[in-house]
Amino acid sequence: MPSEEYKKAYLFLSNKCSKKELSAKEALIICSKYKLKIVEKNKLINELKKNQFIDHLRYANAFVHDRFNLYFWGKNKIRHHLIQKGIEDHHIAPAIEGIDNEKYKNIVKQEALKKYKSLGNKHDFNSKQKILKYLSLKGFEADLSFEVIDLLMD
Repeated sequence: MPSEEYKKAYLFLSNKCSKKELSAKEALIICSKYKLKIVEKNKLINELKKNQFIDHLRYANAFVHDRFNLYFWGKNKIRHHLIQKGIEDHHIAPAIEGIDNEKYKNIVKQEALKKYKSLGNKHDFNSKQKILKYLSLKGFEADLSFEVIDLLMD
């Protein structure tokens, strides 16, 4: 028989998960405010997964969509943040593959151009390095960044 704390935690987390996607790791952090044993916490997470309140594939798809379309993050940064949130790689890969390649390249060009304009349209080595660093921090792959910078600086 589940304890009263367990029922409260389940009700709270199921309500929270129905409004916003959560990973199991995030749900575990949230349920730490309830006085549950580790076994109960694991049972709670498993029950939330079984009832599809927590779904890592759905979470990964939503995260990739938001971070790419709203914040213009690259694949490397998205992958890194999903790993930090406890999402398994077999859920991350299909979500990232769902990004349209043409749109991805256009975003890289757009971000590089934005940084290039902020530097004053200079064609020197330091400007190239700054643009490359900016694209790297946004999570874009080095080879694609070099390709875009070469097109931009020529």
